[in-house]
Amino acid sequence: MASRRPRELELPRVVIRESRREFSRSDTDTDRRRRRRVSPAGSEDLPSRNIQDDASAQDSDVEYSQSPSEPGNDPDTRYRPIVPFSWRNEICRFLDVSPDALDEVVFQAMGKAAKTLKEAEQLKARYEASEGPPLYEIIHSMRCEQSQMEGRQYLEQPWVVESGPNNAHLRGSQPILNFDLFLERNKEVVFIVYKNYRCCGRRRDGRKKAHMEPGGQVEASSLLTAEHISIISSDLSSAMEDFSKAALGEFPHTDFKEGEEMKYPYIWWFHRRKEIDEALEKQDLSPWSPVVNLVPGQIAISTEQGRDVSKLQGVVTGGWLEIQPFPDYSATLDVAFWTFDGTFRKASKKVLINDLPITVRDDMKEFNITELRLYPIEYASNDTTEALRKRGMMFWKCRFRNYVGLSQDGVDEVPDSVGSRFMVDITTHKKLHRDASVRAQQQPSPGQNDLESKYMSQENPDLGDEFFMCLPTSIFGFNMDKKEWVNLDVHFLRDIVWNTEAFDHLVVPEETKVLIQAVVTNQLQMTENADLIRGKGNGLFILLHGGPGTGKTLTAESVAEVARKPLYRVTCGDIGTKAEDVEQYLNVVLHLGKTWGCVVLLDEADVFLEQRSLVNLERNALVSIFLRVLEYYDGILILTSNRVGIFDEAFKSCIQLNLRYKNLDRDKRLQIWENFFTRLKRLEKEPSTRYSGPSYGANVDEMLGKLDELAEANLNGRQIRNAVSTARQLARYQKEPLSYKHLTIVINEAKKFDE
Repeated sequence: MASRRPRELELPRVVIRESRREFSRSDTDTDRRRRRRVSPAGSEDLPSRNIQDDASAQDSDVEYSQSPSEPGNDPDTRYRPIVPFSWRNEICRFLDVSPDALDEVVFQAMGKAAKTLKEAEQLKARYEASEGPPLYEIIHSMRCEQSQMEGRQYLEQPWVVESGPNNAHLRGSQPILNFDLFLERNKEVVFIVYKNYRCCGRRRDGRKKAHMEPGGQVEASSLLTAEHISIISSDLSSAMEDFSKAALGEFPHTDFKEGEEMKYPYIWWFHRRKEIDEALEKQDLSPWSPVVNLVPGQIAISTEQGRDVSKLQGVVTGGWLEIQPFPDYSATLDVAFWTFDGTFRKASKKVLINDLPITVRDDMKEFNITELRLYPIEYASNDTTEALRKRGMMFWKCRFRNYVGLSQDGVDEVPDSVGSRFMVDITTHKKLHRDASVRAQQQPSPGQNDLESKYMSQENPDLGDEFFMCLPTSIFGFNMDKKEWVNLDVHFLRDIVWNTEAFDHLVVPEETKVLIQAVVTNQLQMTENADLIRGKGNGLFILLHGGPGTGKTLTAESVAEVARKPLYRVTCGDIGTKAEDVEQYLNVVLHLGKTWGCVVLLDEADVFLEQRSLVNLERNALVSIFLRVLEYYDGILILTSNRVGIFDEAFKSCIQLNLRYKNLDRDKRLQIWENFFTRLKRLEKEPSTRYSGPSYGANVDEMLGKLDELAEANLNGRQIRNAVSTARQLARYQKEPLSYKHLTIVINEAKKFDE
């Protein structure tokens, strides 16, 4: 039968859980001690001569082939030298007694040592005793009139069997054979409810038949004769005595002495229930409420990673506090949380609670419970609770693959990440970062702690706060600008807000915009390969060539925004010039582009586009590799080139859309200036962030009135953007609103470069 634990009270205390060590001796040692009974000093059986004589005579004849401190199962002990050994000398040395002492002195020293060891074991057992939360126990005592046996005590409620004179005999299970030992092993029990039963005799009320259940079976409760409660804890007795003064007053009641029986019915409780409830409400129990809430199965917040809301970790408590009061107060608690490596898996650990804001001696001081390393979620603010819940939902969105950005607060956490976007893909991250040994290992088989696979396909599974609040605080993401994996705080991740207006602001002919949208939309909708050889010819390749600052890169970025796809930007400097490195790098880039559905931008791709010749064989190899890799890519690839040279003939059949960007004329420059001022006006209306620095505004209307003058300057799009940015910095430095004056200063300085 399974082991049975006593019942817990409604308000459990902090508990000390330490392993109780049992000190056992072998039966052989016990028998040997029994055979070595020593008569007290002065007994007639005691030899008159000193036992040292016998010991010396006997021990000198005793030889050992092995060390007494080592077991005899070592096969090498037979080769050890034989050494003489004196047990009496060793005993005297252990007792700190002279080897020449009389037997009586040795016996007295042995008695003192035995007493000291016993006291030490009792103190150690008391210190290491495992005292759990306050519990109570119900003990059932049964007496059979037929057998005239005294009442036996059981932990389980008795049941009736058809036996005896009344065909109703009681049976019980889990008997208490040694009551004192039961209390010793269950020190957390503070009071006991005793229920007495009697069977196989005439009932006191004179009824001949016991009460019958609907099925015709006698109820055990009908054989109950008495009930009483006994307090066995001095702490509970003292607390009840103090509480009775406030709640019971002069009303007759029990004294609540330890061991005293409180007999049923409990009249004092019935008549003073209202006063008892009022007294409980007046009790200052607030210092205990944090402890009460750290019970198993509750959500708590761990501050091990940091106290910022982005570092707070939700956990589920898995046990009671294990307190170590000496020498410094500390406690540990088993907690459970969720990990993720492509599979959500529940894990556990011990959280150490130490480094309290006050010392143990500061009994009268208080501190905020949120300063602990672990505290119940009931004491967290609503903002913190909601932040953990939202963070869990964002993490759930990233379980497969998710393209995200950073909030303004998160820019400080990730260096050089202003405006960056990240691809969260734990599966791809694992593939790219496993070494050979890890790659050779088999994936762990699903375990009972894994989240059921049926939830993975659900967008909003009903898993509760115990799951979402306890998910990891960070996850790896790929920085699309810096081309590196970084560890991101999930708290700062945000859904991408696509800038679809950027495409509308492109300074290109309207028919060109329509053509770009048509081919991109068709590529996104196409699912079947039109080429005869499967895997070839299904990509969309767009070539944008023209002078610098004519809008090529902006077009590629706008295409990605319209398509709502990540932009993977690569330059020739990233790729390199060695044929082997180029092929490997391109394969990785295009693999990620295909996996993540990216718009791949190969910026300044002149070296790959020029016609091959017999003079430069190394560059010919680069072009050949580039053509072969592109042939099997079926995503969207945009190439830009600043030079209009002679393209290799093979590219003419690969490029679906070839767009030429001419240098900006006056009308296009005017439109670009107007677009910048319109965007600047919109930014002025939005609340500034702490990353933009102090702002003194801008005279947008004044600058819009000077569009004709500004358009006269022969600047390309990139130079216009740089002029606006530099003018804003100049105005901020001079603590003035941005105006036409600042733009004029910057433009005039730029003209000097061409003089």
